[in-house]
Amino acid sequence: MAMFAKKENWENKVAAEVGTGPAVGAPVAKTQGSPRYGIAEAIQLMRTLPGEHTDLVVRVVRATLASLDVRLPDIIEDASRKEKMVRDRIADFHAKNVELEKQLEAHRKEIAALEADLKETSEVKDRLQQAESASSPSPAVSVATDKLPMNTLLGTPSRTDLPKV
Repeated sequence: MAMFAKKENWENKVAAEVGTGPAVGAPVAKTQGSPRYGIAEAIQLMRTLPGEHTDLVVRVVRATLASLDVRLPDIIEDASRKEKMVRDRIADFHAKNVELEKQLEAHRKEIAALEADLKETSEVKDRLQQAESASSPSPAVSVATDKLPMNTLLGTPSRTDLPKV
């Protein structure tokens, strides 16, 4: 029965299924510099169509678009502009990736140099600590020498050496 539906209902159904096109009664305004039906709309339409019988699908789409006064060369031109824009963006991202990879390599070299410096610093510190502990008297000996009474030049113990009462 949908075949005998009023034209406005049919256009609303097609617009709803395809997801494009203006509402019934709304004027189709062609914007300056961009086609009213471009590659974005064509891609959206093609996504909804079956993948088999490609030749038949393309012929039906071409005939349908022609009946709506949509020119295929305009869509193809829009597709060419989009391809160029996408290629340029891809090239920009590749260039940015090259720059980021250079920075990453520089950071890796800096990390390697810092790790080598850290290793050398730790080794020298450990050797210095070993040398210091080997040359200094043991803490028990130094405490014992502080506790011995000291005689003054007169042979008597100093006041600091006297036992406290």
